[in-house]
Amino acid sequence: MTIKTPFNGNIRYVVGDMMETEAKVKRPLVAVGYGPRCVPVMQLTAAAAGICDLLWLVDSTIPEMREMTELLNRFGPVVNIAGLDVEQILKELSAPYAPDGFVTYLDANMSTFANVADVLGLPFHSVATAAALTDKFEQRKVLRDAGLDTPNCLVIEPGQSVRDLTLDGAHDAWPAVLKPRSAQGSRYTFLVHDADHLERLLSALGPTRPVMVLEGYIADDPARKDDSYAAYVSVESIVANGVISHLALTGRFPLAENFRETGFFIPASLSIADRDAALHEATTAIEALGITTGCLHTEIKFTPAGARIIEVNGRIGGGVADMLRRAADVKLVELTLRVALGEAVQIDGPVATERIGYRFFLQPPDVSATVATIEGIDAVSEFPGVDSITVHQGPGAGLDWKDGSRNHILAVVGSAPDYSALIAVDRLLHHEVTVTYADVSHF
Repeated sequence: MTIKTPFNGNIRYVVGDMMETEAKVKRPLVAVGYGPRCVPVMQLTAAAAGICDLLWLVDSTIPEMREMTELLNRFGPVVNIAGLDVEQILKELSAPYAPDGFVTYLDANMSTFANVADVLGLPFHSVATAAALTDKFEQRKVLRDAGLDTPNCLVIEPGQSVRDLTLDGAHDAWPAVLKPRSAQGSRYTFLVHDADHLERLLSALGPTRPVMVLEGYIADDPARKDDSYAAYVSVESIVANGVISHLALTGRFPLAENFRETGFFIPASLSIADRDAALHEATTAIEALGITTGCLHTEIKFTPAGARIIEVNGRIGGGVADMLRRAADVKLVELTLRVALGEAVQIDGPVATERIGYRFFLQPPDVSATVATIEGIDAVSEFPGVDSITVHQGPGAGLDWKDGSRNHILAVVGSAPDYSALIAVDRLLHHEVTVTYADVSHF
């Protein structure tokens, strides 16, 4: 694949062998809030090649970003925002940069970026919207005030134990869900069976744990118990100038313990009624949050009472851009840049798909351990439609039971012609790949 680097703005007009003039052409500049587990750099720069130049805003205190700075500098200037407040970031951007757009692909610093974009007059989430998108307690409140059916939610500060809490009304009933007030990837996310279990989890997380929330577990639909797929989906949307476009619905395979992802795919396998219910719920939540610009990943669960919001994320979902390209040749990252520049983007969706784009994760058991061996990968890699297998935690890697989906052993990416072939990949992954572990300890 050829990657075109952003054009630097210098054009020379040549007639015959004589250079006649030189002109300076200014391309739009988009500031990108960038961090670990974002859209891959090369994918983002390829999307920008025909649209804009890029300005990277990174936190250099994150080890991965220190390592990536040299690469990022090849495709645009890098501004280190570590420890900077809004006023200081604005000063960094004022000269020599004057961004025409603002986008981010992660939750961290979204509220800070919203304040910066607000001062600069750039399309982005409003300050209030960004706060609700990155604060699970605040989001529940906003959605509930708008009339959506959301579970009760209680904030647990780092130093608090169960004896410090008033649990009456904190959730509808046990079980409940414990998770960070601001986080992603199911890290530190657990199903809690009762107050004693909650106390043990809080103790295991320790006094340095982040601020947590305890909320009611959204009920499972017994009618879907034997389905091949999980009873929840995500709606992938863009909003430009207040116009909502739902591009796709992403299906899921059943979760591993502690809400860890095992596989997702576009398009989801849904009845028309379920699809319409999910789209309606997503639209209602987007409007309730006051979102007028941005890209969204809205998780929705099917319950005995109908479709219910799990949460709304103000960014692209992990792997969604790649799956959407494989399924429908939709260039989602390009769309995010156009939305960031204030273009009137509107798409009649969900878009038609030619194949099923997928991404599977092989998750370890719910333990802390060291990966010893991995065998059987060839059986999966040789299956038609499998494009890549990436080992994320190889032999010698240490695993922490609290780390959520990011602890996956390997990822399988590809496309399938139908759902039977999709299920075959899932079965191969879980029946043919064998992982052994050493130094195993249980919670």
